[in-house]
Amino acid sequence: MKKFLRFFGISVVLIVVAMLVLPFLFKGKIQSAIRDAANENLTAVLDFSDVSLSLFTNFPNLTVRIHDLSLTGTEVFDGVKLIEADEVRATIDLSSLFGETIELREIFIDQMGVDVRVLADGQANYDIMKPSTEDPSTEVESTDESSPFAMKLRTYAINNATIRYDDATFPMRLEIDELNHSGNGDFTLDLFTLSTQTTLTRLDVVYDGVRYIRQAKADLKADLEIDNVASRYTFKDNVLLLNQLPLRADGWVLMPNDAIDMDIQFSSTGGDLIHLLSMVPAEFASDLEGVSASGSMDFNGFVRGTYDDTQMPGFALNLNVDNGRFNYPDLPESVEKIDIKMRIDASEGVDSDAMTIDIDKFYMELAKNPVNLTFHLKNPYTDPLIDCELLAKVNFASLKDVVPMEDGDELTGSLNADLRAKGRMSAIDEERYDDFHADGNLILLDTQFKSDSLAYAMAIRSAYFTFNPQFAELTNFDAQLGRSDLKASGKITNYMAYALRDSLLTGNFNVSSTLLDLNEFMTEDESTSETEENDTAAASDSSSMSKIVLPGNIDFTLVARFDQMLYDNLDISNTRGTIVLRDQVARLIDLNLDLIGGSIGMNGTYDSRPDEPLVAMDFAMRNIDIQQAAEKFVTLEKMAPIAKSCTGRFSTTMRLDCALDATMMPIESTISGGGNLQTAQVNVEKFEPLNKLANELGIERLAKQSIKDVNVTYRFVNGRVEVDPFTIALEGISTTIDGSMSFSQELDYNVKMTVPTNLLPANLSGAASSLLSDLNQRFGSNLSVGSKIPVTLKVTGTVTEPKVSGNYGDQIKEQAQDVKEQVKEAVKEAVEEKIDEAREEAIAKARQEAQKMREEAQKQADKLMADAKKAADSAKAAAYQEAQKVEDSAKNPLEKAAKKLAADKVRQEADKAHAKSLEAARKQADKLIAEADAKAQSTIDKAEKE
Repeated sequence: MKKFLRFFGISVVLIVVAMLVLPFLFKGKIQSAIRDAANENLTAVLDFSDVSLSLFTNFPNLTVRIHDLSLTGTEVFDGVKLIEADEVRATIDLSSLFGETIELREIFIDQMGVDVRVLADGQANYDIMKPSTEDPSTEVESTDESSPFAMKLRTYAINNATIRYDDATFPMRLEIDELNHSGNGDFTLDLFTLSTQTTLTRLDVVYDGVRYIRQAKADLKADLEIDNVASRYTFKDNVLLLNQLPLRADGWVLMPNDAIDMDIQFSSTGGDLIHLLSMVPAEFASDLEGVSASGSMDFNGFVRGTYDDTQMPGFALNLNVDNGRFNYPDLPESVEKIDIKMRIDASEGVDSDAMTIDIDKFYMELAKNPVNLTFHLKNPYTDPLIDCELLAKVNFASLKDVVPMEDGDELTGSLNADLRAKGRMSAIDEERYDDFHADGNLILLDTQFKSDSLAYAMAIRSAYFTFNPQFAELTNFDAQLGRSDLKASGKITNYMAYALRDSLLTGNFNVSSTLLDLNEFMTEDESTSETEENDTAAASDSSSMSKIVLPGNIDFTLVARFDQMLYDNLDISNTRGTIVLRDQVARLIDLNLDLIGGSIGMNGTYDSRPDEPLVAMDFAMRNIDIQQAAEKFVTLEKMAPIAKSCTGRFSTTMRLDCALDATMMPIESTISGGGNLQTAQVNVEKFEPLNKLANELGIERLAKQSIKDVNVTYRFVNGRVEVDPFTIALEGISTTIDGSMSFSQELDYNVKMTVPTNLLPANLSGAASSLLSDLNQRFGSNLSVGSKIPVTLKVTGTVTEPKVSGNYGDQIKEQAQDVKEQVKEAVKEAVEEKIDEAREEAIAKARQEAQKMREEAQKQADKLMADAKKAADSAKAAAYQEAQKVEDSAKNPLEKAAKKLAADKVRQEADKAHAKSLEAARKQADKLIAEADAKAQSTIDKAEKE
């Protein structure tokens, strides 16, 4: 007995020691196996913080835990984690580690994240297996009956997983949160049943930009018969609860290769309307609490066919609701008489022209407001055949009795819709409008919406839309948005092709407003007060802006007339011009506006197609207040920092080409262009480079200047503003400046001045006198220092910390060497000085006359345009009036139709004549201005030559 107890005790000790030691013996083997397998077979990077092993947890099985597991993509998917998990736990039959087949009794994954991405070119981040390096021709058929390595799995579970699937080839996006899934079955068999349980708290499905499922909850119990030999999966007993909508699916999925064949039928197992209402997006789900509903509902369909890289399976969907109603608690009215009969049949595939959509009936009464829709569509891809009708009369004020509204929300007004369309798209394409029936109107009257969530109230006094096969016409639109009023009219053509084929939509509109306060439409983060500093405003604006993407299938021409616009701290008036939106490019044509005491004319484009949008603009700024411009336009202050220290007005013509960054600000390295700046007089004070220049020369009064007749030619090159040589007078000192400045305000300027001797400090003029004294003694002459000395300076550093340098000794020596010719040249210099003064005076006078010529020409051009527009508007109005008389004189339907066509023809001709008259006047006005510019330049050139 003692021997037995001793043997038993030793055995227990050995077993305990083995359980403690064996995990450490196998740990290194398992870690190496995992990393080696990943590196040999995957293009992605497998990583984990630790691997732990234990025999105590599930003795006699080995428990392996992998902590902080991640599988991260490379190359185009660099940094994207395909899979990550806090813990992956596997329970392994210990004895199977010594055989060829490792038996996994259980796998458990905790806090898993899956991020699947497929790019538009088909690259997928789950395609991570390295291609085989073996030559297929050298493969030798294996004579072993068993594979060298295999795995068996019995059960598995996933806890609290998040899944993201974004496939640009469909395009489709799917998002799942808080997924819990478990399954069990004998995976060692070729044919077995897998029993699964799945729950998730949020499911979002977006296909081709349309969100079909939003924030849905799901609970699925499903049994799958799995045939591992044939790769066939058959649905058996399964029930899916999607929100409150119960669904059942039957059928099978076959995956023998890359293609997936399927035949799945689904149907609702509940016949109540409330189940369908539960599919309302989650942001409205709370509104459905306590809702009473009745009426029968039937929902079924199928998905059948093959899914691979080139095709999608077909599907069909049927929805029927009979005599439905629902009522929100505490509201006096109900949604009554809900009748829906709808079928979508794409059994031959979503891209098949045989697809049909039939809504035989869609009717409901919202607080006794009827809405009735029928819709039929066939042959959507070749020659769509459409037959639809919409009849609706809705009193918005009564909706609060049937649908809950937020506190503070108020909706009034009415909607009347009476729309019909029937025929094939080819009839419109071939302009056989008699073969396509489309008519009706949509009218909004006295519609107002107020909400505590909006900083402004919205009111549409009237909006009239009329429809015919050729176009949809907005005959009247009159709205008030907060303080802003807006009126519009116009036509949209090709609207049926746009609706059925997503073809190009064209339109022409006239939009006007007496006040457009854009600040009301901005959030607090997007706008800044007038008292904020420019750099703060710029930072705020940048943080709130993002790339503006323009639609590609829109061709709109907008003729704008805004009397006053408020944007940020700008008060803009008399905005007139044309905006054309086409091919994702916005074109500004003769856009003119008044602001900060002057006017700005613009022509150019904004191209939203590149990742970094492109801007190409021509500006003509006239009589702009310099200081206000610097305060209100951060870009101008960066390009011309002297503006903040100036008072006065300037005019400039400028070409600006650049790319914009993600905050819609110019990318400095891409800026090119340039222009010419002119100002009659500008006062400069407290500009640090000028202060530094005054200190360097010892002439204090240079720090504060009144400069006249500035004419500067500049260019934007490689992130710098380059300035051609220009001459100004600083305290009577002729000064020529040229050079450049970077957009980060680093200076590199040359300054050449002819400084009167009496203005120089005593040390500089004394040095010159000393040199001349030596010359007089040496040559027996009696010469003296001239009245002026040329000085050349270099200005570097930055605007806030400038540096001024120059070698005055060399310059004075050069002056002294030339003084030998002083006597001989004295008279000549005096004469030339007088000539120079007279020349400068003549040129200044010529420039003043030239400016007057330009201003007078501009006045004549403006008057010409105003008179032409008045005459053209009058002629157009008369033609429209005559057309209306013709149309009103009709006495029967046939005559009315004929005269309607004749009247429309008169209106079209009137529109063309109106546009032609304005274009002719514009050309004449441009000619006047061009001739004046040429004459003005000739006057200046003549003065400079003489």
